[in-house]
Amino acid sequence: MADYVRETILCQGYAHIEVVSLTEQQKKDYEVALMSYQDGRAKVILGTGIKPQVRTKDGSLIVHSTVYGSLADALGDIQGDFLKTLNELYVSSKMLADACILESLFLSKAPRRSLVRSESRTGVIKAVKDLFDRVLFIAANVDERSAKKIMRMLDEMDTRVDFVDKQLTEIRDKKLVWKEFHPHLNELPKEPSAFSVGLDKTGSQLYRSKVAAIKKKVSGLAS
Repeated sequence: MADYVRETILCQGYAHIEVVSLTEQQKKDYEVALMSYQDGRAKVILGTGIKPQVRTKDGSLIVHSTVYGSLADALGDIQGDFLKTLNELYVSSKMLADACILESLFLSKAPRRSLVRSESRTGVIKAVKDLFDRVLFIAANVDERSAKKIMRMLDEMDTRVDFVDKQLTEIRDKKLVWKEFHPHLNELPKEPSAFSVGLDKTGSQLYRSKVAAIKKKVSGLAS
């Protein structure tokens, strides 16, 4: 599993810059300079509770400029809709990752063509956003899907719940996310149209049981 989804990472800029060779002292100076750039911006954009970290590798310059921290801190005082605030945070996280990639290239003094690969990673923010987007998509489109596809979508969402919970390493982050997520499960229809036809009610029962099981799991995670 990639390092940027193993812990509570709010943001990470990854850059692979070729034809750059640094001495140990130059490497330390580079890391300090990039850390200084990242730290001030991260505290303004993501909150004061963050822990910026810069890591470089030898050979071609491979840079991971990472911001660790609490999702609850980064979200701050939520005014109104949780998902709107989460989406705004996602945009901010990606913006910071992009900025750190640009700065890592600038500090290397290498030309633009030396940047052979870069990724703007948004860590746990994207993981949570994707889960909310998933349940909203299912709720809005479930009546247009076959019974088999519906059950597959629920299974995938169930697996995603487990995945996201592992990324939420702080108790307050877990409680916040699952408390906000649970109401969206109530938007799933009680009986999609795919199960409302025919005399065989087995599929409908399986659907209701699956939704109930996910709700129970999420309730437990929120407590």
